[in-house]
Amino acid sequence: MVSRLQFFKRLDLNPTELILKKIEIAKDMYNNWQEVFYKDDKFLSLLKKYEFSVLKSNQIMGEKGTFEECYICTVLENKGCCKVGLENEATITILLLNMFLKKDIPEEREVPGRCFFVGPLGCKIFARPYLCREFFCKRILDKLSQKDYAIVTQYINEELTLLYLITNYIKNLLEFLIGEFLLELDLTGYS
Repeated sequence: MVSRLQFFKRLDLNPTELILKKIEIAKDMYNNWQEVFYKDDKFLSLLKKYEFSVLKSNQIMGEKGTFEECYICTVLENKGCCKVGLENEATITILLLNMFLKKDIPEEREVPGRCFFVGPLGCKIFARPYLCREFFCKRILDKLSQKDYAIVTQYINEELTLLYLITNYIKNLLEFLIGEFLLELDLTGYS
């Protein structure tokens, strides 16, 4: 089997082509290995904990107004962090995670000049890259009190710890199943 990483190195892909290729690879892996994962009790436990953690983080971020602020900045004011290319922070493993969670993944860019995953109402993927969850711009930092910032980051830290655990579990199980080192699962497109 030819390493997919070699495939990526040979191509000069624009951000949209790269994310579409990563989605294609994630779908292929999901279709080939979903039964193995859905029979794995440890994986299912991690998946459930991660999903709950994201829902809790989203609830807290919604209550503190961070999502609304990001929506205003990115979609209404056409500014913000979520620019074309940022979608490639989403690794194949994170795309797979969304598939395991039965969450939709966009098939086209809806908002010109914005991240592939930004829709008219904001971000459209459930399991998001680390950068998208841990970065707080000045606009958000100015909006949050120190107390609210501490609360939000507490929930985000729990979510990101679980993201780390489950994505590593996915990579390790796939490496065991496929028998090759899967470095390309962490490919971001910036190397």
